[in-house]
Amino acid sequence: MESSEQTYNQAIEELERILSQLRSDNCDVDTLAERTRRAAQLLKECRQRLTATEEELAAVLASIEGE
Repeated sequence: MESSEQTYNQAIEELERILSQLRSDNCDVDTLAERTRRAAQLLKECRQRLTATEEELAAVLASIEGE
């Protein structure tokens, strides 16, 4: 599933799965770089969503205070 199609919660769940796989004793070295890249991509997208939400909430609160 493309991360742009995922909800924030789905992205977090995927990150948790990747972390669990990386922590396991049988972590496959052949897919380590791929999993790390995917985790970095998910983290970046989650941060962007959080920043956008924070900005939107700040704007809503500012408009309420201005009324």
